[in-house]
Amino acid sequence: MSNADGPVIPEIGIDIADFSRLRKEGYVYVDKTELVREILDGPRPRLFLSRPRRFGKTLLIDTLEQAATGRKELFSGLAIDRLRKDAEWPRSHVVRISMNAFGDDPSSLDRSLAAYLQFFAEVRGFTIKEGNSAFSLTQTIETLYSNYADIPIVTQGIRTEDGLFADRSKIIVLIDEYDASIINNLTEPDNLKIVQRTLHGFYNALKSCENMVDRVFITGITKFSQLSVFSAMNNLRDISFKNEYATICGFSIDEISKFYSRHLDLALAEMRQIPEFGPDFSRDMFMDRIIDWYYGYSWNGKDQVINPLSLQNLLIDYEFDNFWFRTGGTNFLQKLNIRDNIFTKVFNGVDNFKGSVDIQDAGNIDPIPLMLQTGYLTVRKHDEFNDNSKLYLTVPNREVGMSIMKNYVDRHIIPLMSAKSEIFNSVATKEFCHAFCQGQSNRAEELLQGFFSVIPYSLHYQNEKFYHVVMLSIFLMSDFSVQAEKNISGGIIDLVVTAPNKTVLVTEIQYAKSDNENDVADISDLSAAPEISGKDDKKLDSCIYAAFRQIIDKDYLLPYVGGKNPVRAVAVAVCGRNHVRIRSCPADEFLQRPQEFIGPEDSDNPLLL
Repeated sequence: MSNADGPVIPEIGIDIADFSRLRKEGYVYVDKTELVREILDGPRPRLFLSRPRRFGKTLLIDTLEQAATGRKELFSGLAIDRLRKDAEWPRSHVVRISMNAFGDDPSSLDRSLAAYLQFFAEVRGFTIKEGNSAFSLTQTIETLYSNYADIPIVTQGIRTEDGLFADRSKIIVLIDEYDASIINNLTEPDNLKIVQRTLHGFYNALKSCENMVDRVFITGITKFSQLSVFSAMNNLRDISFKNEYATICGFSIDEISKFYSRHLDLALAEMRQIPEFGPDFSRDMFMDRIIDWYYGYSWNGKDQVINPLSLQNLLIDYEFDNFWFRTGGTNFLQKLNIRDNIFTKVFNGVDNFKGSVDIQDAGNIDPIPLMLQTGYLTVRKHDEFNDNSKLYLTVPNREVGMSIMKNYVDRHIIPLMSAKSEIFNSVATKEFCHAFCQGQSNRAEELLQGFFSVIPYSLHYQNEKFYHVVMLSIFLMSDFSVQAEKNISGGIIDLVVTAPNKTVLVTEIQYAKSDNENDVADISDLSAAPEISGKDDKKLDSCIYAAFRQIIDKDYLLPYVGGKNPVRAVAVAVCGRNHVRIRSCPADEFLQRPQEFIGPEDSDNPLLL
C-alpha cells in the first residue's frame, strides 16, 4: 500500500491464514508469538481453544506449524525470537488436520480423513496401508515417530527438496475446527450420530499414540464436552476462558494502535474526504466508533478484543458496515430453532449465568453457552465466590447486536406479520413506503401502527432498535433503497431512505414504554386498538421532539443538504406497540426554524412524562 506522505504502508492481508506468506510478502502481522511459544514450550502439552468464526484460529494453527518445524527466519523481530535461544528452535514433524476441509456429508468423513492421511504420507515419501481414519492416523504417527530423521518436513513454504528433517522423534498434532462436521449436522440427528462415531474412533486413536506425541493443539468454534475428543483425551486443557490466553485471537486496542496505526491514519484521511464524515472527523471519534461497532469480545470479563475481519474490512473499505452478518455471522441462528424467549434474554443481557459454558449434548443444545462460544454473547464480568462462578453475559458490540436483531425480525417477526394478510401484505408495505417517502405522514403513521399492532406481544422487544430493524426490513421487502446505522461524523443515523424520486429521508426513531395496561393485548382488528392515553400522547410528542433534536444536535442533515436531491428530516415515535407518530418536513424548512420542531427544553427525555 503506497502512501504519498510517507513510507510504504504494509498491505492488510485480509483472509490470509498463511503465516509464511504474511511474513515473506510484508503484510501486517499482529504479533501473537509470545503465546505461540507458551503453547509449544509451556508445561501443558495438550490444549484446546474455542473462538468464534473468522477470529484467526487458522492463522494461529499455521503459525504454530511454522514455529514447530523450526522456521526461525520467519519469526525474526517477533516476540518468540527474542524469548527463544537458537538452540530452542527444534524441528518436529507436524500432523496438521483442518476438519472443515472434509465437507458436510457424514458418510464420507471417515474415507476423506483416511484419504487425506494417505496423501500426507505420500508427499513425505512413505506409504500407509489402506484403512479407516483411526487406523490411518495411527500408522502415520508411528511411521513419523520411527523414521523421524529420514522423512523430510513438508509444510507450506518448504519443499521436499529443501532437505529439512526433524531432530525430534515426537510428533506435534494440530487440529483446526475439530467441530466442523458436528456443526454442519447439528439439526440432523442421524447424521450427527455417524459423525460422532467416526470422530470417536479417530480421537481414541490419537489418544492411543500418546507416548509418540509431544504436543496436541485443537481449535474449534464450540466445545461439545461429551464428544470423544474430550473424554478420550482427558488431559486436554481448555484454555478458552483462561486469563493468559484471553487475547490470543482478535486484536486489543493497544495492538490496533501499534500494528495498524498508519492504516488508521490513512483510513481517517480518506474518510474525511467523504461528505458524511467531513474534515472534523477526528482520530478519537474514529476510535470511539470502531469500539462501538466492532470491539467488546471477551472471554474472561477483563480483556477485550476486536474481530480481525471486521477491522480489516473497515480499513480497506473506509466505511462502517455489518461485515459479520455479510459473511455469514448468523448461520448458527439460522440452523437452530432457538426459542423466542432466548432472544429476549440475549437482548437484555444474561446477568447471572451459573451453568456450564460447555455444550453438554450436541443433540440437545442449551442456546446460551452456544451463543457465548459462537460470539453472539460475550463475558462482560466474571465473579468467583464460594466456589461458584457467575458470568455476566452481553452482546459484544453494535455489529453483532444488529445481526442478531435483524435475524430475529426476519425469521420470527416478519413471517408472523405476513400471516396477518389483511393488514400486512406487499401492497400495504409498498403503500407505506411511498407515503413515508412522499411526506404523507398521517397515512404512513396509520399503516405502520397497523403493522406493529399485529406482532404478538410475547415477541415484542421493548427497545428502539427492535422497531428500527422492523422498519428496515419493511423497506428492504419493498425494494426501497435504505441504509441502516448510517455513520457520519456527528453520530449514527438510524435510517437513511432514498425514495424513487431521489428524495433523501434522514430518519431518527425514538421509543417509549406505554402506560396503558391494555397495550399488552394482542390486536387482530385495528378498530379494537386501545385509545391513546394522555400520558402516552405526551410521550409520543416528547419522542418526536427528541428525534428532531438529535437530528439537529448531531448534524445528521449536513452531508445531504445543498445537493441536487431533495432532503427531508423524519422523526418516528413509537409508544408501546400500538401507537406510532411520524413527523416529516423538508430539510431547508427544518433548518430555518428548528425550534418549531424540537419542542420545549424540558421535553427532551421521552421517559420523563
